[in-house]
Amino acid sequence: MRYLILTLLCLAAVAGHSQPQLSLKDAEGNTHALSDYRGKIVVLNFWATWCVPCKEEMPIFVEANRRYRDRNVVMLAASIDDAKTKKYIHKFVRSYKIDFPVLLDASAASMQQFGLTDTVPSTIFLDAQGNVAGKIEGQAHKKDLLARIERLLGNPENEQPKARDSTSQ
Repeated sequence: MRYLILTLLCLAAVAGHSQPQLSLKDAEGNTHALSDYRGKIVVLNFWATWCVPCKEEMPIFVEANRRYRDRNVVMLAASIDDAKTKKYIHKFVRSYKIDFPVLLDASAASMQQFGLTDTVPSTIFLDAQGNVAGKIEGQAHKKDLLARIERLLGNPENEQPKARDSTSQ
């Protein structure tokens, strides 16, 4: 029994500090690899043009990008749109005035390497070393998103968000 507990604790520690690799292209054909953003906090949002909660939360990410882009925080939006709906991405980006990289061709497999299910929207938080520091499966809410970013920036006075995920910080 003692070995089982020790094994589970080790697995939990590894899962909390994994450095997943992801490399996707944007609409202009530029490749964005997570490793390119080491030294910065990364907020990676998986979304789709057909997803109603994605439409509801996107303005929050746009606002957070404007608020934190000069503080070593990078927002990335990884679209899981398939060949049928990919044509709507440009209009979505323009409609929501997204001014951060929008990555194409993400998939459920892309999400799974972060320990996510195929639920969209979903958001991953990476610390400056590239470790997974938190996740939200489902729609992000402004107070929760901002509090998580503040904590990653080293501002612990912000209250802990209500637990909505399985990754604690």
